[in-house]
Amino acid sequence: MTEFERLLHVADRLLGPNGCPWDLEQTFFTLQPYLLEETHELLEAIDQENRAKIMEELGDVLYALIFIAKLGEKEGSFSIAHSMQTVADKLIRRHPHIFGDKQISSTEEVLSNWEEVKKKEGKKSPIADIPPALPALARAQKVLSKMKRKKGEILQEKISDDLGQKLWDLVREAEAAGIDAEGALRRTCIAYEQKLQ
Repeated sequence: MTEFERLLHVADRLLGPNGCPWDLEQTFFTLQPYLLEETHELLEAIDQENRAKIMEELGDVLYALIFIAKLGEKEGSFSIAHSMQTVADKLIRRHPHIFGDKQISSTEEVLSNWEEVKKKEGKKSPIADIPPALPALARAQKVLSKMKRKKGEILQEKISDDLGQKLWDLVREAEAAGIDAEGALRRTCIAYEQKLQ
């Protein structure tokens, strides 16, 4: 935890009274592109299976999250401690088979229980927590995954014969095969890009 505390101290200095002018001008909104870029750089490092780069990019993503938490702290709306407490409470609540006495023996049961707990938390729809800003392939796969658990018969329906439907069908194939469609396409793009270099 010493290194984590050191990073918190660095953030405090950068955002303090004599801090960095750039840092002091940032808002939740201006940090969105930074967080997105850093996250994509981490995904790239994972695709490359480059452990040193994964470590570095993970640090950048972690700092982006700390920066956002520090902005919340600065305006008095929340702190990083609140965020950590909230996620720890949620993970404990959603894993009663680990932190409670519920008996679960398969991944399918874990996922089913996860959805039940989310319902108790007030989530009315299984797709309510899918971020609209997800890339389309990733969003489609997330929707398909939720539909598969909820109503398998919908998966075979065709809504149209256009390109969107064809892409949906390909994502459905990926989901059925347990393949991350977004990651697969990203890695294929990288392979073609390398041929152009």
